[in-house]
Amino acid sequence: MIYIGIDPGLSGAISFVSERSCIVEDLPTMPLPGTGLITKKIDGRALAQLIRKNVPIGETAEAYVEQVSTMGGKDNALQTQGSLMRSLGAIETVLECMGYRPTMLSPQKWKRFYGLDSDKKRSLATARALYEAAPLSLAKHHNRAEAVLIGHWGLRNKA
Repeated sequence: MIYIGIDPGLSGAISFVSERSCIVEDLPTMPLPGTGLITKKIDGRALAQLIRKNVPIGETAEAYVEQVSTMGGKDNALQTQGSLMRSLGAIETVLECMGYRPTMLSPQKWKRFYGLDSDKKRSLATARALYEAAPLSLAKHHNRAEAVLIGHWGLRNKA
């Protein structure tokens, strides 16, 4: 069984966690036409290919996606909120087209499991401790770390 963990967003990541291994990659994006504030979007085809590469036909998998909200503070601009929801919709659509019914997981639920809060450094440290070989060497890899922790949460909790 493979547990897919996804931290959605244009700088988000996807992990593939099993009892034996952990693979994590940034979510694939592509340029968005036009001259707006948001310049890219999730590349659905590349995401499907990435999932197929890491969950071969015949292998079973469950998908866990961090539930996002547009109820952020005043710093969360309308364009950013729209982009986040667009990304989430693309991710859900790819998963559903591939036959996975994603489990939406609140950040509070999976973070509570690890004793974490909103501190990205602590998420990185926790993911590094669980999977020393995962590519999480830089501070900017906090989204990868969260994808790993979401996938690992699925492995340990098997919702």
